[in-house]
Amino acid sequence: MAGVKDVLIDQFRVGSMLIEQFTADLTDEEYFVAPMEGTNHTAWVLGHIATIEDQAVARLTGSAPRFPEATAGLFAPGSKCVPGAETYPSRTDLDEMFRSARSRTVEAIKAFDEARWDDPAPEGAPALFATVGVYWAVQGAHQFWHIGQLAACRVALNKPRTITP
Repeated sequence: MAGVKDVLIDQFRVGSMLIEQFTADLTDEEYFVAPMEGTNHTAWVLGHIATIEDQAVARLTGSAPRFPEATAGLFAPGSKCVPGAETYPSRTDLDEMFRSARSRTVEAIKAFDEARWDDPAPEGAPALFATVGVYWAVQGAHQFWHIGQLAACRVALNKPRTITP
């Protein structure tokens, strides 16, 4: 039977694979096209996932976040997704942000002491995350909440399905 760390790492692996499939054929310009007013474009989704993971890993490991506050603020929960590329890092930079945050997350999970799963969530964690284990688990699930947004972006851009039944 796989351990908790193995399950979490596999969640991140599958999420990365899906995100790569949903974004690989997009042009740089298409990264910044929202499916409709008031929704998030691909660039915001990737930046959001990357910065949220970065902040979670920092809290859970006691390290400093790697992305500047100004960058994280562009993608914070409740932030408004702005149409166009002018406000955001480039597509290349966003892809690198996502990949580096994901790599850091997986390495942090591998190194994390499983005896801490039941510890209270670290200071600054959203209140609904009662324990360290719940905080890690939600990080594994969080990316999947946003893959639907990537699917909507693809539909708006008339891109083919990436996952077919």
